[in-house]
Amino acid sequence: MRWQRFLAGGLMVLLTTLPAHSDLREGIAAYRAGDYATAYRELLPVARAGDAEAQSLVAGMIAEGLGTGAAPNPTMAADWYALAADQRHLHATTMLGWYHMRGLGVPQDPVKGYRLLSRAAARGEPQAIEMTKKVAQQTLTGLDELVNAEARKQSIDLATAYYRVGQSFAKGYEVPRLLQVAAEAFHRAAKLGHSAAQFEFGLRLDRGEGLAEDPVRAFEWFSKAQAQGHADAGAMVGRALLLGRGTTANRYRALVAVTQAKAAGSDLAQQVLDQLGK
Repeated sequence: MRWQRFLAGGLMVLLTTLPAHSDLREGIAAYRAGDYATAYRELLPVARAGDAEAQSLVAGMIAEGLGTGAAPNPTMAADWYALAADQRHLHATTMLGWYHMRGLGVPQDPVKGYRLLSRAAARGEPQAIEMTKKVAQQTLTGLDELVNAEARKQSIDLATAYYRVGQSFAKGYEVPRLLQVAAEAFHRAAKLGHSAAQFEFGLRLDRGEGLAEDPVRAFEWFSKAQAQGHADAGAMVGRALLLGRGTTANRYRALVAVTQAKAAGSDLAQQVLDQLGK
């Protein structure tokens, strides 16, 4: 995405919430007029005084070398974006996230970068929302390649590799926490017969985590995992039968399923038994 687009987007945010500060007003007026030297001169002292909006614009100009009399400096720009982001400035948070994702002026850290982008996206920043979606889409596109590499590296079968990759994305372990990617990785492992993945995919269908909620499909996957001896899946089958969630309610079958799950060592089984006792 072009830097100009980011700068323009940030400017539109800034213009809606300008404080009554003459230097800031004059700096932004100069920026809009394309007089970046004046804009930088007016905005820099305001940024140094701690104004997040000025810090964000100064960062953008330093990033592009606009009006600064110096070459573009991503490291210095990242420092200014960080100051504004610490004050919850949305555009600065988005830009700092992008810098960390790409390793621009800072050590590359996709986990931290995506966390920052997600923070801004959660507060409705359009650029951050667009970028988080693209990260998820690109990761999904390369999921098979990633899993194949993991399988080769660890000398494991594909089902196990999909499951492990799913766990990593579900927890944000050394990768961004991408629930959509986690759900799809679990789904692919589940289709290959991996019982733990069948259980995890069922959980995500049951909760609507990373994909649309679907209790009927969740019950089907819990049942498949239960048939392979997955104890917690048996507890979830019992819960579904107790609540009539995704299947017809049957208290007797629920009790049987949960009792068997508890005997097999399920930590979830006792919770369901407590519900049965109410």
